[in-house]
Amino acid sequence: MMPLIILGLLIGLPALGIFGLRSNAAVVFLAVCAGSILLKYVGEDATLVLSSFAPHASFVLQEVLDIILLLLPAVLTTIFLRKSMSGPKAVINIIPAIAAGCLIALSVVPLLSEITRNNIMATHLWSLLTQFQDFIVGVGILTSLLLLWGSQKKHKSDHKKKGHKK
Repeated sequence: MMPLIILGLLIGLPALGIFGLRSNAAVVFLAVCAGSILLKYVGEDATLVLSSFAPHASFVLQEVLDIILLLLPAVLTTIFLRKSMSGPKAVINIIPAIAAGCLIALSVVPLLSEITRNNIMATHLWSLLTQFQDFIVGVGILTSLLLLWGSQKKHKSDHKKKGHKK
């Protein structure tokens, strides 16, 4: 039961936070992607720096650092973009918000301790999540890009001279 609760929180809290704060879920989803890249390319160096300051730092501290690197861009984006979605786009915003929550779960679970990770990975919900991960990422990216493209204001340039009649 506990692994399902953890997995539910990993998916639900980000989605509810994004939707509740009316943040732009498209940008948050892309920030989760950025956090994943940040972890991939900076995580090892950050661990080396951490171990130089705290040579006896535990493995748990390294896990926490990895999770912080992964989630920090998304958390900051959610906070900075609060109240940026309103009207009909706020309803569509739920799709990338759920996709962001699923992507966070898919990214965080492998970083957890072996016991917790194995317990979560043994659940049917995790099996479904990994089975549909390609779909989740594809829909998240597609809806994020569509929301971003649709939010661009169209500027009409007026090339006609006012007051000039032929």
